[in-house]
Amino acid sequence: MSPGAPSRRRMRRSLGDHARWIGFIAPYGAFCIALVSHGFQASGYAGAVYAACVATCALPFWRAFCGRPVFAFYGLLLRRYRKKQGLGAFEREEDGTATFAEVLAEHAPAFTRELVAFVQATCGNDDAMTMNAASDSRQPSEKMRDAGWSAIPLHDATLDAPNKLAAKCFPSTSAVVSSIGGFNGKIWVLGPGAGGSSSAAGRMTTGLADGYWRAHVVLARDSGLHGKAAGVRAADETRELQLGSVHIVNDYHSSAFWNVSRDAGVVLLSFDVVRPEYEFCRAALVDSRARLTRAFGATSDEYNGDASFVAYLWRCFSLTLISNLS
Repeated sequence: MSPGAPSRRRMRRSLGDHARWIGFIAPYGAFCIALVSHGFQASGYAGAVYAACVATCALPFWRAFCGRPVFAFYGLLLRRYRKKQGLGAFEREEDGTATFAEVLAEHAPAFTRELVAFVQATCGNDDAMTMNAASDSRQPSEKMRDAGWSAIPLHDATLDAPNKLAAKCFPSTSAVVSSIGGFNGKIWVLGPGAGGSSSAAGRMTTGLADGYWRAHVVLARDSGLHGKAAGVRAADETRELQLGSVHIVNDYHSSAFWNVSRDAGVVLLSFDVVRPEYEFCRAALVDSRARLTRAFGATSDEYNGDASFVAYLWRCFSLTLISNLS
């Protein structure tokens, strides 16, 4: 790490975190009890059920008022509120991302060197790969795909601590990600033909909460990938995936990656960073993010499905309600 790099250590829940959570949950609990009680007195069980539904719909608005992130589909109720905030799909420097984006851009060559060493050690080194801007002979994503490394998780089940593979093969990458508070990281391959035949054809997916940014760093491009063949789209904005470029996305916006090349790919580093306004509840956010990721995958596109639609509804309701009450 450079002297100017920010330092953020992983945090566990402290007494202050619990006190802030009580300040959030106590008024909401009192509101729910009063509302359901009034509904039951007015219309019996039907009134109580209706009141419970109203209280549930009020939950995301109360979380936003208290400055806590909103998880999963509860965030749909805040679309109008978010639109008024004017937060774009890609974060700008004035949004507080400049410092850690600059750190990532500065260390991108070091990330790439670790990727080179990993590919040479695990994917065969029959061809020397220098992976610099002047090289035309590198095919890192192809080598990774052929060796079965389409994605390399960098964190364990908590999503906040480097796993053994990351600590061994990507120590510098893991250290920089941890220093800026990153979690849920992975190195992955955007293969040929991903996302359809054009930037407009990519399948849009959304994240699991509105309390974090999703950072993407381009570590390598195959030599056959030219121009605007690969990119990322979030909302109505698109950006090219140039070597060493850093893209910070608001994960509650729908986003998609595309690669129209037939035989060349891109290798990216992606991870989450808690938004500054939610830093005080980072531990709760990461815990809930891990719980939802284990249940549904990292995005809505990774969900494998339940045995029945009823089971899916119950899983969605129970887990997202628990997360939004945390």
